Amino acid sequence: MSSNSEQQASSNPTAPLAPYGLIGEKLSHSWSAEIHEKLGSFPYQLHELSASELKGFLKDQPWRGLNVTIPYKKDACALADATSKDAQAIGAANTLVKDANGFIAADNTDVYGFEYLVKSLKVNLSHKKAIVLGAFGGAGQAICYALKQDGAYVVGVSRNPHVSSSYVDCAITYDQIKSHYDTDLLVNATPVGMFPHADVSPLSKEELSAFTSLQCVIDLIYNPLRSQLLLDAESLGILNANGLKMLVAQAARASSLFLGQEVSDAQIENISRELHASKENIVLIGMPGVGKTSTGEALAKLLNRPWIDTDFLIKQKAHCEAATYLQIHGEAAFRHLEHEIIQEISSMSGVVISCGGGVVVTPSNYQALRQNGKLVYLTRPLEELALTGRPLSQSVGIQELAAVRIPLYKAWADLTFSCLGNPDADAKGLLDTL
Repeated sequence: MSSNSEQQASSNPTAPLAPYGLIGEKLSHSWSAEIHEKLGSFPYQLHELSASELKGFLKDQPWRGLNVTIPYKKDACALADATSKDAQAIGAANTLVKDANGFIAADNTDVYGFEYLVKSLKVNLSHKKAIVLGAFGGAGQAICYALKQDGAYVVGVSRNPHVSSSYVDCAITYDQIKSHYDTDLLVNATPVGMFPHADVSPLSKEELSAFTSLQCVIDLIYNPLRSQLLLDAESLGILNANGLKMLVAQAARASSLFLGQEVSDAQIENISRELHASKENIVLIGMPGVGKTSTGEALAKLLNRPWIDTDFLIKQKAHCEAATYLQIHGEAAFRHLEHEIIQEISSMSGVVISCGGGVVVTPSNYQALRQNGKLVYLTRPLEELALTGRPLSQSVGIQELAAVRIPLYKAWADLTFSCLGNPDADAKGLLDTL
């Protein structure tokens, strides 16, 4: 059952309450129901509550296990009858369990989730310096606590120069970060860069490049899959990770508390991979006439995913064929319109996207497509590429276009696939490769 149907169920006052769920203020983009279905802690509902509804819901409703998100983690901890060591130390809870007598126990599984993520990255933090952006928020406090448990020296960054925490060795503001360019780990625990504002970052690429010994960058954001911060880290060759595996790991620990049974590391890894694959777009790039449209449409059918063709969207927007628009208005105007469309679809997830052959000549298209996409470069011998309906292939020439574009396709691609010219066969072959 999707998170949308879970949301609808929770908003119906006559529907029976599911035993498990998530409470928070805004939950429309939550993936929790999908994860907990895989874990077995299901049925699972999303409950958007106002502050005035929180206490009554926790005390009076017949739930058995709840996850808690912004902005109620501290309130949940205070309202519980008992708290774990981690929840008590942080002063915030993201997991609640209610027994048959109505006794509520609070825990903070974000600590386990972050520790699991760091362990999976094989990053040793003992006696190393770690900077946490947004260190004094609900998630940030859990991260700082976990880092201290691992023996790190923690630098907490916030906009407020007067906040502090027992789990932060040094509290600074953003304009003081330059004094800590020797840090080993950078963690973003702020929402800066989250959908729908995925083109912003808490640090510029220039600032990121100034760190002299950075081993790893972690952004707790997982929507988009690759935030601007992670894209910048990737371009600088720095090990990086989003918060998806932490999300799954903390959910696994919560589920084990709900159900009284452990979740294995193998299950966490499998669910993380499945979820990432289901959310990641498959983006087809390559020369005009290689088969991006026909193969993309066939692949989308095999995967039962929506299919998007950027040239078709250009046709819808311009009220004429993409090739006609290019011939009438010129390449500069065409590329501008193409970029607008790429930006519009970049926030989508779980779709197959067939791009026009020249998408790679606009550098900013890369980050828009990469934030949620795996880029697949389709190839065929140049002499097999059709010229009909392709103005630049005819006017400039296939060989000349290829000389400019092929290096760009290779630089952008996460995967290269050789097409045979049969869309169904190519789609099946590409599916096997993926």
